[in-house]
Amino acid sequence: MYQNASVSFFMGANTPLGFYSLFDGLYDAHEGWRAYVIKGGPGTGKSTLMKKIAAEADARGYFCERIHCSSDPASLDAVIIPHLKTAVADGTPPHVLEPRYPGVCETIVDLGAYRDDKKLSADAEEIVTKTDLNSAEHKKCIGFLAAAKSVTDDAHRFVCASLRPDKLKKFAYKLAQNSFGAVSNEAGREKRRFLSALTPEGGVIFGETFNALCEKHTVLEDEYGVAASLLLTILKDSALESGHDCIVCPCPTDPQRIEHLLIPSLSMGYFTSNAFHPYQGEPDVAVDCARFSDADVLKRHRNRISFDRRAAREMLDEAVGKLHNAKAIHDELERYYIGAMDFDRLGEAGEKLIRQIFEA
Repeated sequence: MYQNASVSFFMGANTPLGFYSLFDGLYDAHEGWRAYVIKGGPGTGKSTLMKKIAAEADARGYFCERIHCSSDPASLDAVIIPHLKTAVADGTPPHVLEPRYPGVCETIVDLGAYRDDKKLSADAEEIVTKTDLNSAEHKKCIGFLAAAKSVTDDAHRFVCASLRPDKLKKFAYKLAQNSFGAVSNEAGREKRRFLSALTPEGGVIFGETFNALCEKHTVLEDEYGVAASLLLTILKDSALESGHDCIVCPCPTDPQRIEHLLIPSLSMGYFTSNAFHPYQGEPDVAVDCARFSDADVLKRHRNRISFDRRAAREMLDEAVGKLHNAKAIHDELERYYIGAMDFDRLGEAGEKLIRQIFEA
C-alpha cells in the first residue's frame, strides 16, 4: 500500500510562535538524496511545475508525497519521491531553503530567469505595498493564534491537573506491547509531517492520507488533546524502539504536542479526534481519553474551561480571517508576476527538469 499510494501532507504551519517549518526533513544528503530548490516570486509557476512532477511520478507508479501550502492548500510547497531519493521544493519565504551541499545534493532552479523584471518595475510601488500588506496580515494571524494559545493553555492547566498519569502510562505501555512487539536491535526512523493545518479555508486535514497509509485505525477521543498527546508520545517511542518507522504529526497550533501517529509498515494509525478535527468513519479501536482523567476535577473547573475553549475558537476564527485576507493580497501579487513571465521558455525548462529527474 505504502509503495503505491500518493499522499498529501503539510510541512509548514502558522503557529502562535510564527511560521513553523518541518522542511529540514525533506531530504537527507547523507543517504544520496537529490533536491531541486525552486526560486522565484509569486505567480512564477513554482507550484504548477511541482504539480507536473507529481503527476509524472503518479504516471510512472512511484509513491509520491505532495506537500501542500498552509497559506493556500491548492498550491504545493514540495514534492517528495522516495524511490528516486528526490525532493523538489519551493525555497522562497517563509520556508527558505538554501543549499548546504550545492551541486552535490541541491540544485537551484531559478524561475526568475524567465521573468521580465522591466515589466515589474512599472508596478513597483504597488508590488511593494501589497507585499508589505500580505506580511502584515500574516503577523495579525500569528497574534490571534498566540491569543488562542494563551486561553487554551489556561484550560490545559486544569486538564493536566485532572490527569491520572499512572493509569494512562499503564494503558499506553500495554497497548504498545500488544501492537509493536519486542525491542529491536535497530531502532526505527521518525519523520515529521503535519496532517492538518490552519488555512484560509479554516482547518484542513488530509484524512485520505491517514486512510491510504493505515488500514487499522485507533481513534483517541480527546476534546483537549492533552492525554492523547502523552499517550501518542509513549506509543511513538515504543514503536521506534521496536524498529518501526513512524510518521509523527504535530498539532499545527502547538507543534510540541503530537496529534496523530502513522506507522505505515504495520498499516497502523492513531488519530486524535475532537471538535476541531473529528474522525470520520468507524474505527477499529476507540479510546475515550476521559478515562485517564478525574471527572470531579474537570467538573469543578467546567465553566472556566468552557469559557477558554469558546474564546480560543473565536481567536482561531479571526486568525483564519487574516489568512484569507493574506491570500487575497497574494493573488493580486501573482497577477503582476504572471504578466511578466515567459511561459513558453518556462515550459521548456520544466520539461527539461522532468526528464532530468525521471530519466537520470
